[in-house]
Amino acid sequence: VMSVFYVFFFGMMLSDAGYGIVMALICSILLLKHRNLDRGLKRFLKLFFFCGISTAFWGFMYGGFFGDVIDVVAHTWMGVPADTVVLKPLWFAPLNNPMRLLIWCLFFGIIHLYTGLGIKGFEMLRDRDITGFFSDVVSWYLFLAGLILMLLPTDLFHSISGMTFVFSDGVSVSARVCAAAGALMILLMSGRSRKNWAIRIALGAYDLYGVTGWLSDVLSYSRLLALGLATGVIANVINMMGSMFGSGPAKVIIFIVVFLLGHTLNIAINALGAYVHTNRLQYVEFFGKFYEAGG
Repeated sequence: VMSVFYVFFFGMMLSDAGYGIVMALICSILLLKHRNLDRGLKRFLKLFFFCGISTAFWGFMYGGFFGDVIDVVAHTWMGVPADTVVLKPLWFAPLNNPMRLLIWCLFFGIIHLYTGLGIKGFEMLRDRDITGFFSDVVSWYLFLAGLILMLLPTDLFHSISGMTFVFSDGVSVSARVCAAAGALMILLMSGRSRKNWAIRIALGAYDLYGVTGWLSDVLSYSRLLALGLATGVIANVINMMGSMFGSGPAKVIIFIVVFLLGHTLNIAINALGAYVHTNRLQYVEFFGKFYEAGG
């Protein structure tokens, strides 16, 4: 479960088809050429091979191949009009519509967190803790789902995302009922180990306040947008610097040197960033929903 999300999020953060292809090729060559690698290193290279595939996938979705190098080369040396986009994104370009991508990043984050909560529910059912399953898992699913459905049709969400949702009266009522039922379950059952009802209600209210923690967790997935934009912007700037000298033969050599040095540095920095921040999403946000440390 962790590996699927790790590869998915890593690709979104690095999100350049050229970088992904380079990463996958290097890892596959090392795996094929050195078959007696240490087991840990071998698994590490396999992981980054799949991360490279994911990065290439998201790169083509966003229209990034070493930044905009194909467009720059076409405009500078091939006479293609400057306003013509040669490599078009299969989905959309984040630089042109960052808020749309932000909404998708938060949506993927909710799926990730819901999966973590589902693992907690699985563990409770495995341990035959039926009361805990309904009190600590089902209640939060109801509460959060109701809040989300209540948020989507609002002017606030429309102003942020530019997306409009119109729900029927039945869906709107169901959202309120789900949110209220989930909140009531959390309020009454979170402190179920205490016999004093006043303490139980107080603990339940404190757990209900934990919805702010869910909000901060979801907002953490905005790093998927931030790192993806950083990779693309830096790559485009490198291409711009390389092509600013003109289109003569000597200028081609300058472009190649700037291209190689700049993109090598960019892939190193942003691959490290994607590695670290994807780990953070797993160990802090995801594990926080179900993982119990054993000391």
